[in-house]
Amino acid sequence: MPRHIGRKHRLEMILTGDLIPAARAAELGLVNTVVPADQLLDAGKELAGRIIRHAPTAVAACLPIGEGLAVEAACRAATVPTDGVRTGLRRFIERRPWPTEPTRSQTHRRSHPEGTRN
Repeated sequence: MPRHIGRKHRLEMILTGDLIPAARAAELGLVNTVVPADQLLDAGKELAGRIIRHAPTAVAACLPIGEGLAVEAACRAATVPTDGVRTGLRRFIERRPWPTEPTRSQTHRRSHPEGTRN
């Protein structure tokens, strides 16, 4: 994602966790095309058909995903074992709403002049 959109948009999405509409994803360059849901499978097959006309080695050479996957894996390894991620995943799976009020620790940090505890 860092290579596709600017820092401000990236941070907003990461820090808020807000879902974005398909049109906004296209605007930001996160998706190539937006199609109606009932046309999605046909559009995907059409794109795949255009890709598989080329030699597999040529297609593979165009996909430098190794570096991106390594960064993603490192970030995931650092965050997955945390309580925050476990809680977030549990809320997502159970379809529970996110809290709108700050947590106790967030409130404490905000009330302290430097934003940290001594």
